[in-house]
Amino acid sequence: MKDPLISICIPTYYNRASYLKESISSVLGQTYPDFELIILNDGSTDNTSEIIKAFQDPRIRYLENENHLGYIASINKGASLAKGDWIMFLSDDDVLLPEALATLAKTVFESQIKEIGLVVPQTININSAGKTISVPKLQLNGKEYLVLKPKEFIPNYTLYGKKIQSKYRFNTCFPSTLFKKQVFIEMGGSCPLVPVAHDLLIAAKICLKYPVVVIDQPLIKYRVHENPGVSSGLSRQGKFLTEYLNYLNLLFDFVEKQNIEFGYNFKQYCFDSLIKYLFAVDGGLARLGMRYQAPYSKRLKKIIEYVCFGISQKKGLFLSPSFYGAVLISLLPQKLLFKIARFYKKI
Repeated sequence: MKDPLISICIPTYYNRASYLKESISSVLGQTYPDFELIILNDGSTDNTSEIIKAFQDPRIRYLENENHLGYIASINKGASLAKGDWIMFLSDDDVLLPEALATLAKTVFESQIKEIGLVVPQTININSAGKTISVPKLQLNGKEYLVLKPKEFIPNYTLYGKKIQSKYRFNTCFPSTLFKKQVFIEMGGSCPLVPVAHDLLIAAKICLKYPVVVIDQPLIKYRVHENPGVSSGLSRQGKFLTEYLNYLNLLFDFVEKQNIEFGYNFKQYCFDSLIKYLFAVDGGLARLGMRYQAPYSKRLKKIIEYVCFGISQKKGLFLSPSFYGAVLISLLPQKLLFKIARFYKKI
């Protein structure tokens, strides 16, 4: 019996069985038959096991972790067990649309590019109750998919040399992405050093080395929970900004080790990503009533230079850099500021 083309892996969250039945059913209801479904129970003590065992389908491979390993470890374990050439990591609360695998397989075959690293469809966002929050806009003027060369696309919708949102803006997420299994493993899988940004890191690394196919069609319902269960305020800001800096550092190290040449454009991507995140995080620079816009990047560069190195450049600033510097110092822990300074020197 030949191995399936696609492996779907559902690494269950610890004691979160609420949506699992719907998620499994969406996979088994696919119109495309050539797949296997790997379900990893991460030591849950609720009714997760009972829900999974109620499905009697030969395409299911059910495994229970002896200990609670965590989501990232379960993802990498699933990749090592997968028999398919391609792998998707579906969250236990998300829903595949019936034609999802058929569309992905059709695109892989039609594109006729052997070196594809990943395939990225669009997504429909739903809330905890399953109600649609947002539906993506089609971007490709009738084309079903777009093939992007290495270094052309990177998560956060950025093209080197120009912003991708000026032409395309894709609503994508990790559970909807189809990875070439060999490439996923080659890139080191999901990194436990950045548990929140693990998906961003693995996708960015693949996009830097391999062609990427973007499908202009939503294939998954991605559940956005109103109460994600994370801390708020300054502690949340510090935690996620620290991880985002770790992500940028790991990505920068990868580029250096792989001898990928970008020069200014890549450095600018790293810096712009950091600045954009400073604006986006709750309790960050939004407290000043400021929204992220490209011109702010140059101004914040001067601000960070002032905060980190004492360089005072008042030209082009709304107010003096010392004012914004004082705001940053008040918002961010000192250790975090030093980390920003080290990263800034690096790029």
